[in-house]
Amino acid sequence: MRQMKRELAHRDIERNLRPYRRAAKIHRPPEGWLRAIRQALGLNAGQLACYLKLTPKMIFQLERSEQRNTITLQRLDAAARAMQCELVYAIVPYDRSIEDRAEEVAHQNLWRKRNNVKGW
Repeated sequence: MRQMKRELAHRDIERNLRPYRRAAKIHRPPEGWLRAIRQALGLNAGQLACYLKLTPKMIFQLERSEQRNTITLQRLDAAARAMQCELVYAIVPYDRSIEDRAEEVAHQNLWRKRNNVKGW
């Protein structure tokens, strides 16, 4: 029963991850998504700052923190909402399915346990 539930969960996750796998192939613009979307929408830093109740300098700091991968999801989401956009977040396995990765992890754990038990 537990195995069947796990298989159903794997299939469900795989189906839900399909669009994200495609999206993962799209690279972030060099200037970052915040700046790229802001500029594409025709917003200057001052306008976005007004929506977020920040200073324009803080907007540039947010954009730099996104480029450096140090921005928080909370800040990124707030900026996206201010531009009337939605933050979409996912964790997508590199090359294989969730099920394949789960089997690999289980196999590694089994070997780790065998190597830690005397007599194996």
